[in-house]
Amino acid sequence: MSSIVDYPLYLGIRLFWALFRLLPARRAYPLGAAVGHFAFPWARTRRRIAIENVLKAGIAGDSAGAERIARASLAHFVGHLLESLKVSEFLTPEHLKGHVTTDFPEATRALIEQPGQPVLVLTPHLGCWEVGVHLLTAFKPTMALASPMRNPLAQRFIESHMRTNVEIHSNKRGFSSTLVKRWKEGRILALLADQHAGRHGIWRDFLGRPASIHTSPARLYLATRHPMVVGAFVRTGPLRYHGVLSEPLTFELTGDRERDTATILDTINGHFAAYIRAYPEQYLWFHRRWRQPPAVTQRRF
Repeated sequence: MSSIVDYPLYLGIRLFWALFRLLPARRAYPLGAAVGHFAFPWARTRRRIAIENVLKAGIAGDSAGAERIARASLAHFVGHLLESLKVSEFLTPEHLKGHVTTDFPEATRALIEQPGQPVLVLTPHLGCWEVGVHLLTAFKPTMALASPMRNPLAQRFIESHMRTNVEIHSNKRGFSSTLVKRWKEGRILALLADQHAGRHGIWRDFLGRPASIHTSPARLYLATRHPMVVGAFVRTGPLRYHGVLSEPLTFELTGDRERDTATILDTINGHFAAYIRAYPEQYLWFHRRWRQPPAVTQRRF
């Protein structure tokens, strides 16, 4: 049931959408980037976190270099969000042929093109991850997880007016039996897997420093043995993108669930680190990725 406080946000979203639809797709990213550049000096806490993260990761050698990357990161993030809202307008088969390049190994391309073959695709918050998920639908039906809005009016409006070809499941339900069943029918399951996992994660190296890592990719692989690849989708110009996917990941499993989970996550993080170091200005540095380990963890293997 909606409350009276839900209506202002709902009306605001409707107004934004009515105006945003008038904006050409090519102008969405520049507008968002300008907003990000303007907001950077005012986002004090997030600015500090981003600069510290860039320095901790060894991406920049001094504060000035870290601030430059952090500023570019915020500009890219806001630009990407606005551009992703225009995906349905421009990401046509013709656009894919002329404006999107890919670097997919033959074995990986065969997997994502094979009907009935489930594939797990993992990516960090790098580049144009929202657009990247839509690119995958050109190969086979694709699913992703997302957080539903607490405002039911706004949620229904978004679902009805911002529909895409991606099948969205609520991350509040985790990997439900319905989601796993749909995945096993031969879909791509795309997951963002680089954020702080809190007490439920395990502490492993991420960009050279210990961080709490989500175990869900490893648990899915160990439970299903469906192929897993790591990828990134970066912006190369106005409405132009480059997608890269790894070879299907292979692991030397021991039967020790905790050790095997760590091995899988270390492999994934190694790929993430390589992509992030290649495109640091397009990574989401504003998240508190590195925190103090808790006294007690609730690991899920």
